[in-house]
Amino acid sequence: MRQKAVSIDVTNRCNLRCRHCFFWRVENLGELSIEGWKEVLGKLPKFLYCSWVGGEPLLRKELIETGKNKFLINEVVTNGTVPIPSWNDVSFFISIDGTKHYHEVIRGKGTYDLARENIKTTGARYLLLNMVVNSLNYRSIEKFVSEWSNSKVLWVKFSFYTPFIGGENSLFLPFKKRNEIIDRVLKPLKENYGDFIFISDALLESMKYPNCLKVTSDCPATKLILSLDSMGKIKYRSCGGRRACYMGAGAICEKCGHMTPHYLRAIYEMEDWEIIRKSIKHIPRGVALKAIKSLLPKTICKKLSRGTNKEHIVEKQNKDEFNV
Repeated sequence: MRQKAVSIDVTNRCNLRCRHCFFWRVENLGELSIEGWKEVLGKLPKFLYCSWVGGEPLLRKELIETGKNKFLINEVVTNGTVPIPSWNDVSFFISIDGTKHYHEVIRGKGTYDLARENIKTTGARYLLLNMVVNSLNYRSIEKFVSEWSNSKVLWVKFSFYTPFIGGENSLFLPFKKRNEIIDRVLKPLKENYGDFIFISDALLESMKYPNCLKVTSDCPATKLILSLDSMGKIKYRSCGGRRACYMGAGAICEKCGHMTPHYLRAIYEMEDWEIIRKSIKHIPRGVALKAIKSLLPKTICKKLSRGTNKEHIVEKQNKDEFNV
């Protein structure tokens, strides 16, 4: 399957030392200059989607400004403690790990209020929260969703903590507990909050054990996403083969809790219309139709072009332009 996207480590530097993060635990590789990145980007295949990650990518926002025009769709994954640029051609995925108490146990004192203020004051429109559920903060999921449901944030999504070699692996949730959280917490929240929860029924089932092992054993993300480190070199996974992995060589693949592999499986293998519709809604305005043609499987594009009952997905996008 042809690669669809690229993930770029903008920097290894970060202003935080989060308990669950692996970046600050590994050797700092340094940073490729902007001129060097221009050369790397110029040699890439025609990827239409880029995820700008780190470290904290907004510590080096000039690189993102330089490179984002090369891609149709851009997302920036940030901890929210650095001012968020008022870019409306970018989706911002902001890491908030539960309510204030649990978030600050994981990320440090003062980080929650600072992130909340930066979200409040940015002029950016496409703001999505990401909560990494772990053995500490899972108790706060419902309250977390309730607190943010009336904010300017458009959606929230969930991953589970992925253990790392040498990491803080007491945060890992046993699979039995993960299944319980999915069934008793996340599914009811999706029913109660609708599109504010960026997840689907099929995706949740995929993340449950033992279904999740089918995904991690043949990870779609390593097939579809080219992952580059802060020096512009490929990041290979730790569990064998020569596939790139945005989580790097330290991740314990069979226990991966990241949502992305399941998300890709839902789109490219299961043709999950629920998550496809929600995905289109968080793509910045003006690029949705191009995104459908470029990123979705050809079988789905053909169904859309034939005018199936799914055509309302695009029609609604063009009508209301995210009037949420």
